[in-house]
This record gives sequence, C-alpha cells and structure tokens, in this order.
Amino acid sequence: MKKFFIVLFMCFFFLGLSNVYGQAIRAMQFRNQNIADILMVLADAGRQSIIVDETVMGTATFHFSDSEFEEALLRFTDACNLFVEKRNNAYFVSRIKISAEDELININTENVDIEMLVRALSRNVGRTIIYDQLPRATISLNSEKASLIDILEIIIRRYPEYTIITENNAFYIRRTPDQGQATAGRLGSNSITTRGDLFSMNIQRASFSSIISLLFRTGNKEYAMLQRNDTSIDNLYFQDKTFEQLLRLVLEQANCDFVVSESIYYIFEVQRRDILKKLKDIIVIQLQYISVESAAALLPNEYSASNFMKTDKVSNSVYLTGSTEEIMPIAEFLAVIDVPGEDRMFKRFEVHYMPVKDFITLLPQELSRLNPQIIPNSNAFISYVTDVQDEQYKSFLQIVDRRNAGIPVHLRYIKSEELLQFLPPSVTKEEIVVSADPTLVFFRGTEEKVQQFKEHLQLIDQPKPQIRYQILVMQYQRSDNVTWASGLNVSSGHTAPANGSPMMFSGSFSNLMNINFDIITEFGYQFALNLNLQIGEDKAKVLADTTLNGISGQDIKFENTTTFRYRDTTIDPETGKPFYTGVTREINSGLLLNINGWVSGDGMITMNVNAAVSKQDESGTNASATTNPPPTSERVVNAQIRTRSGTPIILGGLLQVDKVESIRKLPILGDIPLLGRLFQDLVIQENTTEMIIYIIPHVHYGQVQSINYEKRNEEYFNRYVLRNGV
Repeated sequence: MKKFFIVLFMCFFFLGLSNVYGQAIRAMQFRNQNIADILMVLADAGRQSIIVDETVMGTATFHFSDSEFEEALLRFTDACNLFVEKRNNAYFVSRIKISAEDELININTENVDIEMLVRALSRNVGRTIIYDQLPRATISLNSEKASLIDILEIIIRRYPEYTIITENNAFYIRRTPDQGQATAGRLGSNSITTRGDLFSMNIQRASFSSIISLLFRTGNKEYAMLQRNDTSIDNLYFQDKTFEQLLRLVLEQANCDFVVSESIYYIFEVQRRDILKKLKDIIVIQLQYISVESAAALLPNEYSASNFMKTDKVSNSVYLTGSTEEIMPIAEFLAVIDVPGEDRMFKRFEVHYMPVKDFITLLPQELSRLNPQIIPNSNAFISYVTDVQDEQYKSFLQIVDRRNAGIPVHLRYIKSEELLQFLPPSVTKEEIVVSADPTLVFFRGTEEKVQQFKEHLQLIDQPKPQIRYQILVMQYQRSDNVTWASGLNVSSGHTAPANGSPMMFSGSFSNLMNINFDIITEFGYQFALNLNLQIGEDKAKVLADTTLNGISGQDIKFENTTTFRYRDTTIDPETGKPFYTGVTREINSGLLLNINGWVSGDGMITMNVNAAVSKQDESGTNASATTNPPPTSERVVNAQIRTRSGTPIILGGLLQVDKVESIRKLPILGDIPLLGRLFQDLVIQENTTEMIIYIIPHVHYGQVQSINYEKRNEEYFNRYVLRNGV
C-alpha cells in the first residue's frame, strides 16, 4: 500500500513537471511581426514568463511547428541571434550575453547599439560607467576572458575623440577630440556663404550646435534649440540652396526637425525612421489572378521577412513601401506569379434588389466556399472564379435577386415616419418603402413576413389615448374684517319643498350654476356651499373654468392674461434726463397654465403641471402707455402628479399678502392743514390672496357630450336634499 502511494505521488509530480516545463506549443506562423510581440505570444501559449530587454528590436518571419515550449523558444532565439537565460522560473531574452569570473568578462553580442552595450556592461559587471554622448552606431563583439577596461577600449577604438578615465574603481568615457579633429571642426566665415537668397555650405567636420549657430547667424534668423544632446557631423557640401532647404539637410544628419512659429525656428529631435519615410516609395499592385493570401505564402523568405509588404483582402491588392532596391524585387516576383491559372480570374458581381450581405448568406456551398469578398461602399462583391463558376453566380443572381414591387399596407392611426422610428422586430428599414401619403407604406418581403408584419402592426397601429382636463382655478381673498353669512335655508324633514321643485335648491347655489366644473359631485355640497358664499361676497374669484382636450403626451396650454404696453426710456448722457427711445415693450400679467399628461398601460395619468399667476401693481392699472413699467409679482407652481382617470387633484399654497393703508378722518376738521392730523386715523389692513387649481383628468375615447344644467340640478337636489332628509 505504501508503494502504491509513492508511485501515485511520483506520477502526479512528473505530470506537474510536464505541465510546467513541457507545455506543448501548437503550430503558429508569423510574418513580418515584431520580435518582442512574437515572444509574448509564445509566452502566452506556453504559459511561461518571458522578459525581454531594450536590446530586443526588429521584426521576424518564423514558423513554429508542434513542439515543446523550451525547444520552440530556443529555435526562435537562435534564428534571431538572441540569448536566453532562465532565472527564477522566468526566461530572460537579450541580444547581449555577458558573464564574469575573477574580474574577467566573456561577452557575445551582434549589431547592438553602443550605448545599450555600455549600460549592459555596467549592470552585469556591477561597476559604475559614466559617459558623454556616445556615437550612434551598432557594434558586434565576441570576447572571452577580457578585462572591463579592455572591452571599453575595444568599443571606442573606432572613435579617437573618446578616452577612458579610471578613478575610484569607476570608469568615465569622455569625449575629447584631438588637435587634428579640433582644427577640422572649426568653422570659418567662409564655411557658409550666400549669393542672393541662396546658401552654400562647405564643412568637413563640426559639431551640430556650431553649424546651426553659424547658419542662423548667416541667415539673420532666430531659433530655439530644444535638443539637449550634441553630435559631430562630417562632410557637409551643398551648393545654392534656400535657407530652409539647407537647414533641413543639416537637421536630417542629426535626426532633428523644425517648426516655425512667430518667425522663430524651433528645433527638436525626431526618430531616424521618421526622416527615412520620405525617401521611401509606395507601389499599389492589384492582383488579377491569384489572391493576396496565396501571393504572401509564395514569397521567398528573404522577401517575406521584411516590412515592405501589406495586403488588402477586400480589394485583393498589395501595398509595397520602401526604396526602389527594396521593393522592386518583390514587385517583379508578384508580376511573375500573378498569371491566369486554371482559367480563373477575379470578377465583379452586382446585386441590384437586395443587400449584398444577405445575398452571400444565401449562396450554395459550392459558391460560398470560393470566399466572395464584399466591395466596400457598394452593393457588389468579387470572387476568383472559372468560366463555369461565373455562369453559376449569374444564374443564382437571376433566381434570387429579383425586384419586389412591395405590398401596400395602410396605416390607421400612426404615420409612416412613426412606423420607421419604432419598427417591430420582424422587419427592417430596408423592407419598408414610404409613399407620399403618410398613411400608406409598401412592404417588400415574403408572404410569411408580410403576415407577421401585419400581426405586429395591429399592436403598434393603435390610437393614442385622449385626455380631457376639467380645470378650475380659483383665487381666494381673506382680510382682517372678513364676515360670513348663511346662504342655505331648507326645511327639515323627508319631504320636498312646498312647490315640489328643485329650483329652490339650485337657487342656493346660484353662483356655481354657471361654472362648468362639477364642484358639487366632486367635492360635496358643503364645500360647494362655502364656495358659493365666498363668490357671492367677492371673497373668491374664478380665474379659469374650462375643459381642455389633448392627446396623451401632448402639451396643453391655457392663458388668461392682460397685456400692458409702455415706451422704453433711457438717460441722455449729456443732460442726465430721461427720453423715449421709440421702442415699445410689453408686460403680460394674468394666468398661464401648462399641462402635459401621459396615460400609462394601467390607465393611470401622469401629469406635469406648470402654473404661473402674475399680478401688476394697482398703480399701473390706469397708467398711460408712456410711463415706465409698473412693478409686478408672480407666483409659480410646478408639480408632477400621478392619478387615476376621474380623480380630482388640488394644487394650492400660492399665497400673497398685501398691505393696504387708508386714512379715516372727521369731515372738515380732518382737512385742516397740520391741525387736521389730530382728527385722522391711519388704518392698515392685510389682504391675503391664495390661488388654488382644481384639475380632473379623464381618459376619453368618445365624443364630448354637452352639459344639461337643468338635469344636473335635479340630480343634485335628489342626491343632497331628499336622500339626506334636509
């Protein structure tokens, strides 16, 4: 039993090792891809950690066959001249391999930037190396058991202006040009000459900053140098160039560019590849007989391993970018392989009466596997076909791509633009054709889809609910000396009045009989009695009594206003006196009521109510149209209310308090100057005004019936007098 567990443990152990170290990599192919990106894909496929440093640059074309992860990684790095080191379950990839033993160094590298190599040496050996601006060049170095000072001297051997200084176990690569170079680098007054607006340059060697300084002094222009690093430039010989032509030629040598702003030249550093872009050509080759995928697969390795070619599957075209020497061999190779094969060629097919994407989905298998490509911004496609397949495409087009005149569909309640805005899921906009009549559309589709569309249309083409608003706006006024009097006198008992007529009852509510709003039914006779008394004593005033009708979701507006016009004045700046400008302005005061109601599916009514009552000062009521505008006061209420049909709502609380001052005096004595004040009394009275809005919304589908006042009064009498035994 113990041996069984040991064997089982060993099986799981080696299985785990195989998952970690023996992860299988499936076949993959890369063309002209960044090396760092290929390594990241390989790491993801193998579920391993791969770390690349700054020296890993460039592109590669590589085919991975089915193999183990580590085997695939080593084969790829060997092909790209890279070195791999495994530390802490991670793979470190670099173009530089450095090992040190007893202060002797083994180093292997190929085509690495000098500055990157110096940084790698300092990092791996653990010694401090500082340096001036190093040459922008690459170096290949293979050395065994060499000291650090020997390796540094080998690196700078080609550049005599650099020397190595050793101090406190650290190294300093210093740029110190020798006497001969310094002499060659001096710029004389004849290094840059002018002839009219043209410049000539004759410089064997000089620093970039000194050349720019002399050029701008000669051209009498201003510049700002935004590049911090300086470099040496050799052999500048140019004849009869404009200032900007000569400046650009010099800047290209130092990987710089310029921008002119407010007559000042700003010089800044750019990448070398950006400068080389303008020296490259672009050739577009549209293949006629083979696909771009086939052409890319047939390219030799020395062609496909470059970044010169991009393909466009839609137009079956190849884009070549590079110098003439770089791209012409590829163009010549494509011309050799792009020849008719098996009587095949690319042909264009037009689809007239249906979307091309729908047509391609209907293709039979023998035609769809030819991989037809849709042409952008058109209703056509191309395919690589033989003469027989060409006829098959055309025959299928005649069968499927037919004109559909459309079936007329009449709309009852909605318009065609509303239908297009809220289409049912069974149709698309391409299947609907509108006409000049907004209630008529044509549907293009099969009979089954037409029937489905009509079924869905029955749910959409419905009349919008209509809302009838009964509105009553009352204004109540209360003061300090309000008195009330009884206004209803009816005899007790269960019998009707002596003459048996309900007219006596209606006489008690005579002030409400002319109001369309059914106050008694909605709020009860006690409320109606009090309101009738207040109207009779001028303590209540009807501001609005109306019935408005509107479609669900539509704005309803009611206005009952008075317009006051006046002439605008301004102050004369010379005299300081006002004078009329000739402009007439208006001030509106009164009631403004806006309602927007919406009927939900459960029959509830949601309303947005916006009411405003403005009042003009009494002093301006009888003022002439030439006076300044009088002061006004305004009361506004905004509310959102949800209620059922026929349920009244009340909006109140819009209060306004006015103070009224009056003088009471004794006749004759109160008019005596000065002494008359002894016979006068100042009376201050506060008047409170409140506006209340009563609204009853009804969801209405039929015709509005006229009101029979006589029948309504008889119903009130039977309901509130006889039934209650008053």
